Amino acid sequence: MVRLFIFYLSLFGFLILPASESIVVSQTGQFKNSRQTFAAWPWPVALPSDNSPEIKAAADRLSKALKNPLAVIQTDQNPVCALWLEIGSWNPNPSTPGYVILIQPGGGQILASDLKLLEKAISRLNQQKRIRNGKTELPIGVITSYPTISES
Repeated sequence: MVRLFIFYLSLFGFLILPASESIVVSQTGQFKNSRQTFAAWPWPVALPSDNSPEIKAAADRLSKALKNPLAVIQTDQNPVCALWLEIGSWNPNPSTPGYVILIQPGGGQILASDLKLLEKAISRLNQQKRIRNGKTELPIGVITSYPTISES
């Protein structure tokens, strides 16, 4: 009986405790990886050339917040090695408007339902960034205003 108790206690410690160390639940109830990976961010901000002056101004503010010396790029398609902004193309119906930010070492994308949500996404990304040795670093992964379903 004692051996069985020790076995289950060991199994609990082996399976449960490591998982609780690597996953933290944020105040919003969303999962957050405590071992967040960051990447240096040398890439420019880019957006479709047909965007409004207000969206271009938001892109300029984002570029400045990222301390990026490169000019904001306006082009007809995502140049890939950039932080691409798409506003208005993501507006599910029925649903709640929101934003999704996807960051990878070689580029990223922000999809927002409207200008107001783009501003919220920029603010959230600005809170998540870090400055290290004078260079901006962004967290690798997904940041969203939507509830998350799972995390790997």
